[in-house]
Amino acid sequence: MFALVLAAGGFAAWSSPTVREELANSFTRQDKPLVELYFIELPSSSGGKLRAQVAVTPHGDVPPAGPSSRERAAGAPKAAPGTFVLKTEAGRGGKTLATGWVTVRAADGRPGVVDVAVPEAKNADTLRVTVTGRSEYIVGRLESDG
Repeated sequence: MFALVLAAGGFAAWSSPTVREELANSFTRQDKPLVELYFIELPSSSGGKLRAQVAVTPHGDVPPAGPSSRERAAGAPKAAPGTFVLKTEAGRGGKTLATGWVTVRAADGRPGVVDVAVPEAKNADTLRVTVTGRSEYIVGRLESDG
């Protein structure tokens, strides 16, 4: 009886175009450009700054998008050809306490490694690094000394 119910459910799901499309996408290689972003050195506090070392690896001929006009007004550097602009934010409870900017040169499949830093923000517990103009970001937790 259970097998019959399972087969009927599978048939009903397979008859849905949305389900078939989702299954096809999940089993098909998607060659969408992406930027791989990861910590090489975890966030820490040193010399009055919150620091981390990150690697940026574009895959699939990703064009650097650069910062928005709002980010440029806030001090973000312009993206030169072949570079990405990273925004680093120290925060706590979803609130940004300090912001920093850095550029990194990276080519398709070859990582660019850069140190990111922001002025030390009292009570910050996270460091978020975002590739400006794109959706990729990472968040690292700052460990307390206590």
